[in-house]
Amino acid sequence: MNELVCIGKVINFFGIKGELKILSDFEKQNLAFKCGNKIMIKEEWMTITSVRRHKNYILIRVNNLNDINLITKYIGFNVYIKKADLSLSDDEYLLDDLIDATVIDDGKNIGEIIDAYMGTGSSYVRVMYKNKEYLIPLVEAYIKSFDKDKKKLYTNNAKDLII
Repeated sequence: MNELVCIGKVINFFGIKGELKILSDFEKQNLAFKCGNKIMIKEEWMTITSVRRHKNYILIRVNNLNDINLITKYIGFNVYIKKADLSLSDDEYLLDDLIDATVIDDGKNIGEIIDAYMGTGSSYVRVMYKNKEYLIPLVEAYIKSFDKDKKKLYTNNAKDLII
């Protein structure tokens, strides 16, 4: 399970003390951006040594690099972490895990997930069913469970969302 997951992108530096300014829409930021976590930027593995938020950005320092001249080479590159390092519990999953999963609503196959994304306030999956697309919000009202091994999302009343 050494699968790499993109958790953000270095868009700039912040200040002169060596902080990287990360733009991230990753849904498990609290698990990914923690001191001690190993991340990869520009094919280099490094350790997060400080983390803080500033507006809509995450500011991190890596390998205790405290000089702007040592970090500017990372600007514009994606930030990756090993999926195993996120320490997801058995009932936790990433949005990317849902892609290509079969949606089962009350025992009936109602389509396959073709995309998953975070919207405002909730996450959604885009489902294809008989050449029609529809959205299912990932909220308790519709989602029962997700079987990671079988790639099946079990829902309740999601068929009512098909137009």
